[in-house]
Amino acid sequence: MCNEQKTKSSVPFYYKQAQYLQSDIIVVMKKLKIEDLPNHHAILIVSSERDYIANDFWVNISDNSVPNRFFNQTVLDIDTVRELISWSNTSFSSDKKAIISFHTITVPAQNAMLKVLEDPKDGVSFILITSNKNSLLPTVISRLHEIKIQDTRSKTQDDVEEFFGAEQTERMKLKLVTNLLSKEDEMGRKDREAVRDFISSLISYGRQNNLESNKLKKLIEMESYASDPSASGKMLFEFISLYLPVIKK
Repeated sequence: MCNEQKTKSSVPFYYKQAQYLQSDIIVVMKKLKIEDLPNHHAILIVSSERDYIANDFWVNISDNSVPNRFFNQTVLDIDTVRELISWSNTSFSSDKKAIISFHTITVPAQNAMLKVLEDPKDGVSFILITSNKNSLLPTVISRLHEIKIQDTRSKTQDDVEEFFGAEQTERMKLKLVTNLLSKEDEMGRKDREAVRDFISSLISYGRQNNLESNKLKKLIEMESYASDPSASGKMLFEFISLYLPVIKK
């Protein structure tokens, strides 16, 4: 389903200053603006803040006189990519852009997208924004100009420290946990992506703070369970809350 939004996200995002690396990957370290993007027909942005970035970009190009499009899905599917292809093949008198925001993308959708990435129409450009680069096929990545964002200290990092610092029996009462478990995705379902991303942040924090290897392995196992639509986020957090040791800064 195409989600065309014109409401700017109220949560700002900031990054450090830009630094250019070999292999055309730009590590951005300041607030990223759509007008600062390189002149390339297909750009890939990888960031945990994909929703904020995508909505901010859309606000800046959602002029009704130009048929720019905004696709925002947790799982980008083949039907949406077919709609994207139809849009890209429709002629228009000026340049046009598509913002495509997703956490994962199906293999059939990627195979269908390859054609427009390989042989784009004049004046058509694509901005792909994902929080999970691992879901992309190498053949797709090879056709994209990647921008990797190194986020500065975020609220997520503060939440992770708060979670680890809380007593085990108090963790389920934390506002950050209740907010995560009540959060819904754009389809009105429980937001599996948010739960999985938070567990991923717990893993990173655990590694940085020399968490025991067996506990890290269990966290990684919980992260994989979080991707299963049938898994209970509440049960995952109840287990993690009691299993992880208290780490105070």
